[in-house]
Amino acid sequence: MKSDKKTLANELSALILGKLHGLNEKSAKKLVKTVDKSTEELVKKYTKLQKEEVDELEKEAKKEAKKAKEKAEKVEKEKAKAAAKAELAAKIAIVTEDGVVVEKKSKPSKKKVAETSEEVAPAETTEA
Repeated sequence: MKSDKKTLANELSALILGKLHGLNEKSAKKLVKTVDKSTEELVKKYTKLQKEEVDELEKEAKKEAKKAKEKAEKVEKEKAKAAAKAELAAKIAIVTEDGVVVEKKSKPSKKKVAETSEEVAPAETTEA
């Protein structure tokens, strides 16, 4: 056992045994052995749990670092994509008239044409 574990086990044993008194020598020896053995097991379990907690925290930290790295890479890709679009727009501007991007003129929609024709032609009324 490491010295840290051993000192912790000795301290626990001393605290427990300090509360117990009034036994004969034979019973006291058995009790001391039992308490020592139990405190050693307790300390082993305690240190194991501490190590597991530390490992879990490290694992979570690595996971968060990985997410942050992936997010940074995603932002970088988006910036590169935006830069590529800007570069393409600049090249198109060079090729188009006077450096100004000429937008395509859209045809009027059928809905607008239908609305204007109704306004021009008055509604027919039938007289009986």
